[in-house]
Amino acid sequence: MDRSLIVTHEGNEIFSSRAKWLFPLFDLEEYLTGKDLPVERMELTEKVAGQAAAFLIARLGFRKCHVRLISEQAIPVFERFGVSFTWENKVPQIQCRTEHILMKEMSQEEAWQLLRRRAGRVHGADISIQKLEINIRGRSIINGLDLEVKRGEGMIISGENGVGKTTLLRAMLGLQPIHSGIIRIADVQIGSLVWKKNRHIAGYVNQERTRSIFPVSATEVVEIGLAGRSLSRQEIRKRVEAAMRRTGCFNLADQSFHKLSGGEKQRISLARCLCQQARVLLFDEPTTFLDPRGRDDLFRMLIELYEKEAPTIVIVSHDNTWAEKFKWETKELKEGKIW
Repeated sequence: MDRSLIVTHEGNEIFSSRAKWLFPLFDLEEYLTGKDLPVERMELTEKVAGQAAAFLIARLGFRKCHVRLISEQAIPVFERFGVSFTWENKVPQIQCRTEHILMKEMSQEEAWQLLRRRAGRVHGADISIQKLEINIRGRSIINGLDLEVKRGEGMIISGENGVGKTTLLRAMLGLQPIHSGIIRIADVQIGSLVWKKNRHIAGYVNQERTRSIFPVSATEVVEIGLAGRSLSRQEIRKRVEAAMRRTGCFNLADQSFHKLSGGEKQRISLARCLCQQARVLLFDEPTTFLDPRGRDDLFRMLIELYEKEAPTIVIVSHDNTWAEKFKWETKELKEGKIW
C-alpha cells in the first residue's frame, strides 16, 4: 500500500505513514511532541488533503508541502496560514463528512479540537443517560431524562435551585439511587459490578461550602482519588505530587484542607480527579464560593486541561461566564428533563 504521508528534512526521510484519513497527521503530531526538530524547515508530502488536513498541517508548523490530490477547499486554508504548497491533481472537494463541518474562518485551535475529537484522540469518555427517573421522599425529581455527551466534549447544565442538578450529578457517580432508567459512562452501566471496579473514571468537584473540624491534609484529600487501587506507596506519592503540581497546589500539601480558601479547595479537588485519572469530570456550581481571582484561576486550569487532554466535562452552574469562556453546548434542567 502506498504511503499516505512522508516528511523529509534536508532530503532525509524522518517520518512516514500508511494509515488513512487524518490519522497520519495525528501520529506525526505525537512523533514531534517533545522533540526539538525544525518543523518549519521540513517538507511534507500528503497523498490527499482537504481543508481538515490543511488545518492540521498548518498547526503543526509546516511552511511547505506537496499534495498529490488536493481539494479546492484546502487552498484558502493553506494561503491563510502562509503554507507554501504544490499539487498534482485538484478536485472541488473531498467526499468526507468532516469537510462539511469545518469552516475556513476557524482558528487552528478550533479546527484541531474538533478534528481530534472526531479522531478519538481524547482522554474523555461518552456519557449516555436514557429515560432516567429519580424519586426522593415520594417526589419526582428527575422524570424521563435523556442526555448524551460525547467523549472529549463539554456541556453546561443550568437550572433553578431545587430542580435536581446536584441529584443528577450524584446519580451519574452512582451515589444517588435511581427509580428507573440507565446511565452509562464509557459504555459501562452505573451501579454494575464492572462500574464499581472502574468508578475512578468519573471525578466530582462540588461546591465545598461546609467546614469541618475533621483533621485531613490537602495531600490526603488528593490521595482519596486512589482509594482502593493496588498501587505502591511510592507510586501513590508520585501521582499525588504530579497532580498537585499540575493544578498549582503542591505548596498546600501539608495544610489542613478545611482551612483553605474556596479557590484552594477547588485546586485540591481537581488534583484529586487528575490523580485518579478521571476521564469524566463533573462540576457542581464550581465558582459559587470563589472570589474573582479564584474564578479566573479555575477557568484557566480547565481551559488548559481541556485543550491538552480533552476529558469529558459536565458543569452545573448559574454562572454565565462558563458559556462565554468555553462556548460549550448549554442545556437547561427543568421539570425533570433536559431542554
